[in-house]
Amino acid sequence: MHFALPMLIMGAALGVRGAACRSCHAAIVDSFAMTGMGRSISVPRVEAGDRLTHTVGGMTKAMAFAVGSGNAGKSYVWRLGDSLFQSPLAWYREKGRWDLAPGYERDTNPNFYRPIVEECLTCHTGGVRTIAGTQSRYPFAGAPPAIGCERCHGEGEAHAARPSRGNIVNPVRLAPKLRDSVCESCHLGGEARIPNPGRAFADFVPGMALEEVFSVYVSGDAAQRVTGHVEQMASARCASDPKLWCGSCHDPHRQPAATDRPRYYRERCVQCHAVMDHETKRGGDCAACHMPKAQAHDGGHTAFTDHRIRLKGESRPGPQLRAWRKGPFEERGLALAYLTVSEKRGSLADLQEAVRRLNPLLAGKPDRAMLTAAGMLALRQNKARQAVEWLRQVLSEEPESARNHANLAAAFLAAGDRERAATEAREAMRIEPLLEEPYGILAEAEPAKAAEWRALYRQRARR
Repeated sequence: MHFALPMLIMGAALGVRGAACRSCHAAIVDSFAMTGMGRSISVPRVEAGDRLTHTVGGMTKAMAFAVGSGNAGKSYVWRLGDSLFQSPLAWYREKGRWDLAPGYERDTNPNFYRPIVEECLTCHTGGVRTIAGTQSRYPFAGAPPAIGCERCHGEGEAHAARPSRGNIVNPVRLAPKLRDSVCESCHLGGEARIPNPGRAFADFVPGMALEEVFSVYVSGDAAQRVTGHVEQMASARCASDPKLWCGSCHDPHRQPAATDRPRYYRERCVQCHAVMDHETKRGGDCAACHMPKAQAHDGGHTAFTDHRIRLKGESRPGPQLRAWRKGPFEERGLALAYLTVSEKRGSLADLQEAVRRLNPLLAGKPDRAMLTAAGMLALRQNKARQAVEWLRQVLSEEPESARNHANLAAAFLAAGDRERAATEAREAMRIEPLLEEPYGILAEAEPAKAAEWRALYRQRARR
């Protein structure tokens, strides 16, 4: 679904600095606002196939904003106080229908209480952060700004004041690793993305190498996933040329009309490839044969272009989990990546590999993420007292974190210390009242009040 945004909405999406950019780059700013990135966040619009309210299991919620441009589909977010949650319903453009959102397909009891975490909005908005210590509380009202100029060009204030090539980032002029990092920050999902110690995904800014902030771990099979374009392209024969990058074929400021796409992309192919004998038989649509669309395994009812640019029948199986590029914390990241993958796949082999890699690192100076991983692994191995020790260290370094208090509460409960479990659960609730786990922990720690704790959560969540 491609529709024109009124200038009022366009201006709101671009923000103050986007408006400043428009004073010199009006044509680029206006055309960018019509691309998928420029429409990454929007207010639900009934005329665009959106619903202002969603009803699931007899429960109805009003949607605050939609995530996604609508090119493939849209997910929806509702707000309760300053907390954001995902709707289990999504709109799929190609199918022209509503269905369960990605990740809900195997949920036997889908509900409205999946938290919207910072990593999600980092790539889908112009830049937002959660309230410190929380996982889904945000300090803004209304819909956040859509992706804007600064996502790829960096801080624009100095450039707006005194325009110069020297005070703005242009990815084209960056070294290949820094240039590619701009696109990879959102379009390289991999199997796991692991922040460096003390870093958050939102810390990345154009001009940095991705590995200064986080590393991406891939399995090498270039699977068809929503954010698999970069990984797929690396397996293509075309990728042997270091000059080739996303911008060689995609203009981030413009999106060709659907009827013009075959010609538009063919012109990019023939810049490097001679016209083939079979081209006239295929209608000049190179991508239809060599980059066909395929179902994304993590994208619900959506199909995306396969960027492997394969010949007919060509297949390239890859190695096991590995870092996309070498980074300063590769071994640490690989251990945490295997743990993440084990949870996604339900894989015992990946879990064992995570333990094997993590244990030697704990003998050094483990950071909070490593200690948290060690504590949660100990819980899964029924080593509750060891889990308490690891998770206590984490909390001592970051005491105003609802998640840290909830994790420690779970460890105390498993160790049989109900009183301390209840104390930590109450602290988690104080910091983030809509974090659900503490209420369940309190119901177990204080069985005589179990019904009261569950009722309190329902009341606060307005179920």
